[in-house]
Amino acid sequence: MLNQREVMIELGRLTKKLVRVESKLVRGFEELGVNIDSDSNWLTVDDDERTVYISTLGRSMLVLMTDMVRKGAKHIGKDYDIVHKGEVVATICFNPAM
Repeated sequence: MLNQREVMIELGRLTKKLVRVESKLVRGFEELGVNIDSDSNWLTVDDDERTVYISTLGRSMLVLMTDMVRKGAKHIGKDYDIVHKGEVVATICFNPAM
């Protein structure tokens, strides 16, 4: 049985692996000519409420974090609700240095 520290370490490893897989997939699609940057306004941030409004679910965690920084998210280490079509679809701990 894993203790809480070991679980958090393993979660960090898995997250890093997922980010690498996502990055490879994005690069692969770009090489095939798929335009993944078609909507530059796909994300808005309400930093006071720590809420992110998205217009698509097809973006990676790395892209989400990067665009959150660009759109003014500032509460590093805090949870942000991710809202799509009026519903909270996820909560993410804002850590742009991941």
